[in-house]
Amino acid sequence: MIRKLRIKLIVACMFSLLLVLLVILGVAGILNYRELAANADGILAILSENGGSFPKQDHPVGGLALPYVFPKEGRRFSPELPYESRYFSVSLTESGTIVSVNTGKIAAVDTSTAIDYAQSVVASGRSQGFINDYRYAVCTSDSEKQIIFLDRGRELSAFRSFILTSAGVSAAGFLAVLLLLIFLSGRIVRPFSVSYEKQKRFITDAGHELKTPLTIIDADAELLEMDFGTN
Repeated sequence: MIRKLRIKLIVACMFSLLLVLLVILGVAGILNYRELAANADGILAILSENGGSFPKQDHPVGGLALPYVFPKEGRRFSPELPYESRYFSVSLTESGTIVSVNTGKIAAVDTSTAIDYAQSVVASGRSQGFINDYRYAVCTSDSEKQIIFLDRGRELSAFRSFILTSAGVSAAGFLAVLLLLIFLSGRIVRPFSVSYEKQKRFITDAGHELKTPLTIIDADAELLEMDFGTN
């Protein structure tokens, strides 16, 4: 009984811990992914509003460029953004005919690969999303549509590393808590074990104490029956 109680205690605690860890990891992962996607969408919005390239920044007093601002969310980006970003774009007509391909701001993608990506996006029918490590946005005008792809490889790699590291740390913590709980659960249930053993001893002793006089009474009754018979 005590062993079953100990096992139930360990299972309940570890299940609760596992549930909490999964919720924390899930929420942290979702929030990080949404922030990554929101930053990418902000950069793509700036590119979309300027025909697939970054606008030239004015240099006010002091010669320092102002940060880029995404008006929709008030998100601000570093003036170094054009030099940090790797992107390419494909323009095509409504019928799917390729009009132009711009791969001048990226070295990992050639013209044919860019066209393949664009055709995959057109076939999916989505206006934004991820294809491999590239976040894309579709901009539609009267005569044609432009699909801009932004390289998010480093950010996605950091995101995956964060998830794997968090999962590893959580697993190690889970095992550490399990070992501690196995060790401490013995002390936790010890008072119940002592109480249970005392109860068993009491019942056994009480049984012996009651059995002895009952045996004597039964023997005396048999003697009386032999002497006087039964009425």
